[in-house]
Amino acid sequence: MTVLGPGDIVGLVNSTYATDLFVAVVTEFDIFTRLAEREATTARQLSEMLEIDERGADVTLTYLAALGLLERLPGGAVRVAEPAARYLQADSSIDLRHYARTVSTRPGCREVGQVLRTGQPAPWESDGDDWINRMSEKEFADSFAAAMNARGAYLSPALGEVLSAIGVVSRILDIGGSSGIYACSLVQALPGTTAAVLDLPSVVDFTRESIAARGLSDRVDAIGGDMFGELPSGFDLHLYSNVWHDWDAESIGKFAAASFAALPPGGVLVDHDMHLDDTKSGPLRQAEFSVRMMLKTAGKCYSTPELAEILGPIGFEDVHLRPTTAGYSALVARKPA
Repeated sequence: MTVLGPGDIVGLVNSTYATDLFVAVVTEFDIFTRLAEREATTARQLSEMLEIDERGADVTLTYLAALGLLERLPGGAVRVAEPAARYLQADSSIDLRHYARTVSTRPGCREVGQVLRTGQPAPWESDGDDWINRMSEKEFADSFAAAMNARGAYLSPALGEVLSAIGVVSRILDIGGSSGIYACSLVQALPGTTAAVLDLPSVVDFTRESIAARGLSDRVDAIGGDMFGELPSGFDLHLYSNVWHDWDAESIGKFAAASFAALPPGGVLVDHDMHLDDTKSGPLRQAEFSVRMMLKTAGKCYSTPELAEILGPIGFEDVHLRPTTAGYSALVARKPA
């Protein structure tokens, strides 16, 4: 890949762990030899066959499909594609599993195997705790928020441009909004709007400083709180930007239900993230990022049908996707008027 701009750099960082997953499933689990024994395999069946976590199995199948090594079938199962059959399974005349083994003892590959077997996220750093527990540490929280701010400085203007077309909005709640970069971009893109950022108490001092540095303290506030609790009323758009990929479907359902309860009739919910295509066959950049989220958080990347299945029973309607930039997109849903 030639780096032509910031989106390529973000994509390159997001892909960091994907090759480790490829090496691990080829060498430690011999995945293509095992899959070749079956006409079609679902994530649940792969989980049972390899004795691995179902979330990990799901992310693995999506990533390998995005690489073109698996073919996604109608109904969601997969089968081995021709390149994997020729080069990555037993009895291949050119068996590149042996070449993959030359890097299979790397710490990252071993970490993948552990996460796949247990379903538990790996430590954010090799000798530390997972990311959610470390967010209670101010130094780590500030560093993490700075990283999210750097990414958001590139991604947020495109989000603001897309959301300027959704209709009249007056007050935005940016949930888990870290530095407030997205809230700031949205109030600049949507004239007459104000916003508040809801995040952990360990983060909000950094949030206020970042908002002040942009000269927007009169339009964007910061609230210390817990997004797992009851959400404040008085906002007609709830934004979750790069949040849901950290969590499982049950947690996302809780977030969405809290938003539905707090939003007024006609209010809008937005999930800004990397989303998989409807068949979960890619795209590759999103599938690579999903690997990172599976390894380091309790989440993954989701497709529009998966999220619609969560949001619909809660009461949201008109669930649809709007592309932004660099493989990111805004999933938009509305509370009935």
